[in-house]
Amino acid sequence: MRNPRRIVLNEALIAKHNLSVNPPPSDSLFCKMWHSCTQIAENTLDTDFIQRIKQGNLDPVKYGGFNVSDAYYAFNGAQDYLAANARAVDDKLRGFLKLKYESYQKYNQDFPKIWHIKDADGVVPIEVCRQYSEFETYIARHEDPIYCLVVMIPCEYLWYWLASKLAPPSKNNLYAPWITGNNDPGGAYAMGNFLNDYQAAHPKEIDEGKAIRLYTQAMTYEQQNFAAATQ
Repeated sequence: MRNPRRIVLNEALIAKHNLSVNPPPSDSLFCKMWHSCTQIAENTLDTDFIQRIKQGNLDPVKYGGFNVSDAYYAFNGAQDYLAANARAVDDKLRGFLKLKYESYQKYNQDFPKIWHIKDADGVVPIEVCRQYSEFETYIARHEDPIYCLVVMIPCEYLWYWLASKLAPPSKNNLYAPWITGNNDPGGAYAMGNFLNDYQAAHPKEIDEGKAIRLYTQAMTYEQQNFAAATQ
């Protein structure tokens, strides 16, 4: 099992970056994006991969294959945050993107210790995982850097939501660490609240319609990635 790639927040980080881990306001862009994609979330919950995680009878080979493929996304995701950080003008946005980059780096540094794969170059990803990674790389390098957070929120919040639906795991569930390790919305809420504060400071910078479209595409890739994991 791996450490979560979400931001793991402690009191020092919360204070330093002025973050809130409370649920974002009900009228926030975070909530609007999520509510526009609830059916995609339900479809993801119904995938064979997630249901077998819940039952504890997922083929370990399938689980391992998913994690190795997912490493392709994670290794590239760190560089996407770094690229968006380099392009950002707003100091607070730069700091938040750097924080996300560092959380991915820690996640990626643990990977070779568990799965004995050094980096993305040695991974043959599931095709939809490759497409998902390329989509996020394009956003990080070509769109306004704030949209990098928009398309990364599904990776944070959907995984939490799935884990919350599977919790608590049965005592002997082999995949209990996946469920408990992802069952924390703090990182996702921090992203949602940061997005809300950013909108207040830059009221004309985010096109909400565009944000919802990009978020929906990322959610769709998440669902397709889980669906493909057992095919």
